[in-house]
Amino acid sequence: MSYILIAILSLSGCSDFLEVTDKGSVSPQVFPTTLEQVELMLNSSYAGSHTQGLYTFYWFLLGMYLYDNTSNTDNTYDSRANQMSNNTDTNSEYNTKTYSDVFRWIELSNAALDGIESCREGYAIESEKGELDFMKGQALFNRALAYWHGQIYFEIESKQGGLGLPIIKHVPTTLEEMMPQRATTKDAWDFVIETLKEAIPLLAGHNSDRTRATEWAAKGLLAKCYMQARRPDEAKPILEDIINNSGRELVPYSIYANMFYADEANEFSDESLYEIDMTINNKQNGPWGGYTTDSGMPMVFAPWPLDLNFKDVGSSTDFDIITNSTGGWGNNYVHDKNIRRFGFYLPAPGKRIKNVNYDASQPRSINNLPYIIDPQYYQKSLDIRNNKEADPRLYIGAGQPYVDTFKDSNGNITFYDRSPGMNNQPAIMAWNHKKFTNREGVESQLNFSSPANYPIVRMADIYLLYAEVIKDADPALALEYINKVHRRAYDYPVNAPSPVDYQSLSDRTKTEADDHLANDPLKYERWAELFAEGQWWFDIRRWEIGENEMKYFKDNRNGTLIWRGIDCYVQPIPKTEIERYNGNLQQSGDY
Repeated sequence: MSYILIAILSLSGCSDFLEVTDKGSVSPQVFPTTLEQVELMLNSSYAGSHTQGLYTFYWFLLGMYLYDNTSNTDNTYDSRANQMSNNTDTNSEYNTKTYSDVFRWIELSNAALDGIESCREGYAIESEKGELDFMKGQALFNRALAYWHGQIYFEIESKQGGLGLPIIKHVPTTLEEMMPQRATTKDAWDFVIETLKEAIPLLAGHNSDRTRATEWAAKGLLAKCYMQARRPDEAKPILEDIINNSGRELVPYSIYANMFYADEANEFSDESLYEIDMTINNKQNGPWGGYTTDSGMPMVFAPWPLDLNFKDVGSSTDFDIITNSTGGWGNNYVHDKNIRRFGFYLPAPGKRIKNVNYDASQPRSINNLPYIIDPQYYQKSLDIRNNKEADPRLYIGAGQPYVDTFKDSNGNITFYDRSPGMNNQPAIMAWNHKKFTNREGVESQLNFSSPANYPIVRMADIYLLYAEVIKDADPALALEYINKVHRRAYDYPVNAPSPVDYQSLSDRTKTEADDHLANDPLKYERWAELFAEGQWWFDIRRWEIGENEMKYFKDNRNGTLIWRGIDCYVQPIPKTEIERYNGNLQQSGDY
């Protein structure tokens, strides 16, 4: 397997070389001997999430967003075409990179764990062992988080008879250890759960630095793992502990509406239990250079800014804009069925028309363009938004072309545009992704190197998981936790009844009548609240609603969605992993 390369490069522990007199020296034979050196190894375990196959580039836009139909894309010429249909090719470069980077993350975490124990046994003095315990808790958390990401991609199913990832507890030192077989799905989840249970007491009392793993981060991830492992009864006390004792709570709408963008003021809010920390890196050439502190992910779903000096073609009665956008690639845009699911039922705006109020003697602006969308359509769009006829979370997760605005690279206020590739698809709305983008600039500024953090566990997620656990035993309390999340979305106080409250667990939601979420507030709220955060695919697999999802979305730019059974829930083990590295690995399903 590809993580063998990391194993070969891993440095030996210090306990085998006790005759060393200079603890400050660094060599492959003597490392780590100090807390500072252990800290370097621990930092590497945090860096595991910042790789091209994960949060630097591929994880959402070439993975999760395609599997769960968050995105549609006009780029169907490469391996993402099959991934859009949940039929990933075993040679997919995107899937292969994600697989290898998950194992790299596991390996970096195991290297830190081995280094911690080696230094504890060989060099640490008594007063340093408490700090080593805290470091161990963090490395255990990172290993569990790596498995969490890998399991959701590559386990065959969340049932006892399926196949999960290989269980790897230490840096491999023999050829046999470098070629592990896959564990059962049950055993793999058990391993992740036991890893987190070991981490929690080591992290207790270390909750001040939210860029690091904390006790509550580990408990939040543990609860989610229990749910994914189909062990909800064990998740219940953990969820209650978080709700009652963590000090975290749903933040007001004003913060919530702004905490998914490149905005440091709203990072690590009181709602967050853990988020992947991203920091701008102007020296990094986008996401192609391996590890980096930022993300180039938004580059592919960044909005196209409308060039205010666009060229126009056609006649006054049959006209569309050829855009000369100043940034953004526009490859991925929100699937139209998601816009409908939020309750926005207007069709695409159609071709632009002449603006009778255009003044050619004045500079162009969003209020002075020669061609515009139909003013009646524009007003209806505003009415739907202002009257909250559509779920307000639509406008947090998606930007409407020719209605929503942001700044272009010159500081001009301009409209969100549609990708030029969509100009011959007038029936497709092609709303832009907004979460994790920079709304104050374009690709050449922050979307090419974005500092927007990625939430892993936050309180809205915890509330809705708790509602899921107790809905049969205590439906009234479950409904209240669902309504807490729902109220915040409409900017009402969280803990008091509101005009938008659901009246039952089968009340009508905003989505279309033929959607399987139409009368299921719990499922709808998890979809709407966590939209585009990479969580919906976990829910689809846990509830086994993949076929219903395909029936709702029906198709994408790659064609009609066809349900192929359980294989639609799992991505294949890359062909190269089996042929070049580890022939012991059993392939998933019928791949």
